[in-house]
Amino acid sequence: VLGTQVREVVHEGGRVTGVRVRAREGGEERTVTADHYVSALPVEHARATWGRALRAADPQLSRCDALRTDWMTGVMFYLRTPTPVVHGHINCLDSPWAVTAVGQAQFWDERDFARDYGDGQAHDCLSAIVSEWDKPGILYGKTARECTREEVVAELWAQLKDGLNDPGRTTLTDGDRLGWFMDPAVTGLGGPDPQNREQLLIHPTGTLYNRPSARTAVPNFFLAGDYVRTDVDLATMEGANESARRAVNALLDADNSDAERCRLWELFRPPELEPLKRLDEVRYRLGLPNTFDLG
Repeated sequence: VLGTQVREVVHEGGRVTGVRVRAREGGEERTVTADHYVSALPVEHARATWGRALRAADPQLSRCDALRTDWMTGVMFYLRTPTPVVHGHINCLDSPWAVTAVGQAQFWDERDFARDYGDGQAHDCLSAIVSEWDKPGILYGKTARECTREEVVAELWAQLKDGLNDPGRTTLTDGDRLGWFMDPAVTGLGGPDPQNREQLLIHPTGTLYNRPSARTAVPNFFLAGDYVRTDVDLATMEGANESARRAVNALLDADNSDAERCRLWELFRPPELEPLKRLDEVRYRLGLPNTFDLG
């Protein structure tokens, strides 16, 4: 049911009986029904659709209110020449906006960036992220939230050049920048009420308890998203993917299906580190600091 906004997941008689939706442009609400329901919304949007009855049926849903999200989004810069920088992630450690980035084209082995995308002028995409939106930048002396979209782009580009260009080695030039695209989920920048519809889950130490499992206590209701508890244990596409696999498997179990289950992978844990982990657990229980804590 496309072009609609989820208003509430309706719970009655121990099961989810429907989802109340409304068209984006407004109008009357209606209820969509199915046998099983998978909520794959980001946590800040999903929890707004869980009413009292549903929350009472599974207390882990209410604990999701304690989960925090924050702004972590940015700009894609299209470049005239391939600019891989490093075969991995770029971290501009001294940037006031905590800028990170990645050169995209180098990882698309089976595609030719210039041939297969756009008008042929762009040979690379430098995808950059702003993680700190509340500290002044180096161009305008304003926080990212206080800047307009154009100012954010200029400031972010300046911080990238500051981090990547060294004396005798120029990685980024203004003439090489062909264009840019900023996440449209961020609106109102430079105004009194900046908004971000697609925030990132942040989970400091001690918040695992508040993250729900893909299988809920409601037999026909399941959760998928980067906030769901997984082995990856990080707000990533990989974590969201694992949660979706777990949700599908739980749904198939609930339906007594004989269909093949989704495969799950566990992260590799180096066995040589296990003794140190066990030692740390003992020291923690005794109230002692970590062996490597130099503070």
